[in-house]
Amino acid sequence: MSEAAARIQHEPADTGTRAVLAALGLAHAPFPQTPDAAHYFQTTGLERDMAEATHCLLARKGFVLLTGEVGQGKTTFLRRLLLAVEHEGARSSLIFNTFLQGSDLLAEVLRNFGLRPGRDLATNLAGLNRFLLECWRSGSTCVLFIDDAQNLDAGSLELLRLLTNLESGQEKLLQIVLAGQPELEDTLQRHDLRQLASRIVKHVRLEPLTPDDLTRYIAFRLECAGAGERIRIDQRARSALYRDSAGNPRRVHLIMDRCLYGVIASGRPEIDAALVQRAAGEAGITRARPLPRRMLVVASAALVVAAGLATAAGLRQAADTGASPVATMLAVPGDAIQTAVAAVPPPPASDFGTCIERAATDVNKAALQVFPVDGDLARRIAGRDDVCLQGRDDHTLVAWAPTLPLEPLVRGGRGDAVLALQSRLFAVGAFVDSGEADPRDGLFGPVTAAALRRFQQSQQLPATGRADPLTLILLENAYGRG
Repeated sequence: MSEAAARIQHEPADTGTRAVLAALGLAHAPFPQTPDAAHYFQTTGLERDMAEATHCLLARKGFVLLTGEVGQGKTTFLRRLLLAVEHEGARSSLIFNTFLQGSDLLAEVLRNFGLRPGRDLATNLAGLNRFLLECWRSGSTCVLFIDDAQNLDAGSLELLRLLTNLESGQEKLLQIVLAGQPELEDTLQRHDLRQLASRIVKHVRLEPLTPDDLTRYIAFRLECAGAGERIRIDQRARSALYRDSAGNPRRVHLIMDRCLYGVIASGRPEIDAALVQRAAGEAGITRARPLPRRMLVVASAALVVAAGLATAAGLRQAADTGASPVATMLAVPGDAIQTAVAAVPPPPASDFGTCIERAATDVNKAALQVFPVDGDLARRIAGRDDVCLQGRDDHTLVAWAPTLPLEPLVRGGRGDAVLALQSRLFAVGAFVDSGEADPRDGLFGPVTAAALRRFQQSQQLPATGRADPLTLILLENAYGRG
């Protein structure tokens, strides 16, 4: 598997999410906020587009263009396409950071092909040409995938066109896929880019889900997660969901993810129109009235109870296997939240309950993370106003809402949250020996993952390279002292 393919594998769910999944009897999050290429919903049109795009690339026919609105599934389609061509033996380079332009973009292309960039543009072009020729002689097709290509300026797009001029005398040596928002189409209509536009042999336009597709999509995602008949959504709820989401998959995920918390809060496996409307309001998609304070508290308390049951099972498994309690996946059976409530007595009225209630009103409840720690780690994070702790027989339960959104803090993630994470790691010296003068580029890549592992080792945590909630708490502690 190439480095590009390795970068698009799933990151394990955080511990708080596992507790929710366990309470609902789900194997994984059915409506994640990050691209999910492993559970791909294929309409007839998407299946046809995928087959045609794959053929164009493997037949070395030229550019493939992929466009769609924000949240329409471009990144997921792109990653599926990458896996499809790699399955046929292609070599790939996947570019996420399109704020790089010109020669910097070319250097990133080389790095993602596993090459070391040179000092100037001419050296890099020559090095890339040699690499592409070697791949061609060995029978391998080379494909460059660029996400968020609407950020590229005209000079960078022209450079990409020039890269397709590299040829063996018989065939183009490099195939390119440009994925971006609809404004990319407008850019390519410019007169000075007409040569590039003329080389586009396949244009995939991602359209919103139809009402029928949306019904099948929800059923597909719940079935993949193992919901079976345990979670149901009635016809009026489906109509409300289509109306609020406009068939946009990202909006669907935002609404349905919050609906799952509503299922926990109510103890009923039925999702109705009222719950969809409240969830859409919480997601900022409509002006629906927010959930009452009491509902938020009930949802958070149910989350804590479910986490407690999951924690006990996880710690028993850790004791049997010798694994770290922090790293052990929490997994418990249960068809509904009542199972968890009946099995574990509710926590006593204490400061912990008050803390949870305050947290539920101060933050979006979906951001609240619940996870177990051992005694030493509990002592290290005790005393923080934003951390809720409750001692159990052999561990301490922690509830905390991270100050950074967790969704972008995964391999391939990018943006302000990643940049903030990198700044904290940089401040505590975790980027030492990274080889970069300033590695803070807003892209969660191998260098950032290595810095996270280095920090985790310094804190006696499992060196996973993932931004889990416990790592973020300890990083905030260290950053605050730095």
